[in-house]
Amino acid sequence: MRKIIALAVLLLLPALHAAAAEDTVLKAMSDEMQRTMRRLKMDGLDAPYFVSYFVTDSTETSISAGFGSLEDEHSSATRGAAADLRVGSMDFDSSGYVGQDFNSYAPGTASLNIEDDYDALRFSLWSLTDEVYKKALEKYSQKKAYQKKKNITELYGDLSPAKPVSFFDDRAAAENFDVPAWRETVKRLSAVFRRYPKIQSSQVTFNRALRTVRFVNSEGARYRYWWDRVSLDIRAGIQDTRGMRISDEKNFAWRSLADVPDAAGLEAETEAFARNMSYLVESSTAEVYLGPVLFEDQAAAEFLNQLFVSNVSFSRAPWADNQDWMRYYIASGELTKKLNTRVLPPFMSVTDDPLQTSYKGVRLNGSYEIDNEGVRPAPLELVRNGKLTNFYMGRAPVKEFRNSNGHARGLTGEFATPRPGNVFFSALPEKRVPLEGLKKELLRIAADNGLDYAVIVRRLDPDAERKTGDLLAGPVLAYKVAVRDGSETLIGASDWTGVTFRALRDILMVSDTDQVYNYYQAGPYFYNRGYVPASIAAPSALLVQEMELKPTDVKPDRQPYLPHPYFEKH
Repeated sequence: MRKIIALAVLLLLPALHAAAAEDTVLKAMSDEMQRTMRRLKMDGLDAPYFVSYFVTDSTETSISAGFGSLEDEHSSATRGAAADLRVGSMDFDSSGYVGQDFNSYAPGTASLNIEDDYDALRFSLWSLTDEVYKKALEKYSQKKAYQKKKNITELYGDLSPAKPVSFFDDRAAAENFDVPAWRETVKRLSAVFRRYPKIQSSQVTFNRALRTVRFVNSEGARYRYWWDRVSLDIRAGIQDTRGMRISDEKNFAWRSLADVPDAAGLEAETEAFARNMSYLVESSTAEVYLGPVLFEDQAAAEFLNQLFVSNVSFSRAPWADNQDWMRYYIASGELTKKLNTRVLPPFMSVTDDPLQTSYKGVRLNGSYEIDNEGVRPAPLELVRNGKLTNFYMGRAPVKEFRNSNGHARGLTGEFATPRPGNVFFSALPEKRVPLEGLKKELLRIAADNGLDYAVIVRRLDPDAERKTGDLLAGPVLAYKVAVRDGSETLIGASDWTGVTFRALRDILMVSDTDQVYNYYQAGPYFYNRGYVPASIAAPSALLVQEMELKPTDVKPDRQPYLPHPYFEKH
């Protein structure tokens, strides 16, 4: 199916050209917000004390292909708005309360007209504001009753003060985007899977989005900036010889088309991915294993992301009438409870700096100059010599910190929550060794423990695929490494067991080379997970003293009765 919106429609969005002398959208947002603050009040009820509007213009093109054939191509132009309206006061207001329906816990949103029609924009914002005001009054009353029922006396406030900031950064010109050329590239990449008969399903998807973001709040903060998203997702599925279904995807993220490797480089990446997936068909049966593990490449970055970065994000959870609903709150910032204690080995430190744009010549996706709440970030020390010194904060105060450090991030359909930008992991030189040295130490520890083999993991399932309740997603590419001769054997479907935060403290040493891992971090709410760009700059390999693997509990399926039709014909 192909759904193409005419280019003339796409060009309507300001995201595709330099801003005009007067921004009609921003003016409509400011004027309606001021009217709201002056006049919106229901008889006998509270008026809003705080209002903000967050509007995103987006033009997006997506192209998908499977086994060399185009599957889907569509383009769209959208303009979405979110409104945060609060009644009460900074000390206690209508925010942060789930109420009776967890899936509806989201900001008020609306689709706006994509033409810069001032009156139409004002009407849509007025309608949205009326809706969120009524809901805020209801939530405020319910939240006060909940506080009284639960006798909650330890309160830290709901909105911290912030200096009003104005920030404007406009695109000079959009990059040339050759859709027909990219269509052929995606088809070419997907055709790589024709060479691998053991792969049952595959898909290659290219996505390019141009976004312009606007924000105003009743305290005087205003901003407008742009950001582009370019991504390539390669997916495949196989069944191993036991019938176990295994799927994986490799995701690439760039700031612009200029950062994308040439077609030959992308084809080489696709080929390597397809080859590894094909190898999984004949992988050995997983066994229970307890011993040292070496994490390399993507697995090293995801290890640090899932165990550390995700757990210093999302520092404040909402109140819920039914605590069972909190299982839908995927990330709960567990490490934020360990401030001033050791969370990493003493030789490691961590800093987040969204203002950096590159690291060792590689563009960082997590760069930004102002967060969703209109707060400018600065370099933030998270860990010093293994001890947690800080964590990500927005304007919702917590016991340990009352003010934002400029890390409230999210998309239109979710509440902005404290999340990473560019995370830099450093280690003392004496604990950094070449990869071969790490492998040698891995095998030495295994031998000392009386093991016949050690384990190397090169790919983990991404954070969004992590099972609820698990700290670390399961391995996709894991290898037995024989103590006797260092030979490697691919391990079949397996899962971690008993993973705790001790795994971070059990890092023994790291590689002497670094990698940049550009990815998108999912939000904390199961029903409306937005993904924001983030980057990790960290050692490309980590040796962990002890972890436990077990065969997966997932039951195998029967093999297909007929072979894949493409490969049967060839």
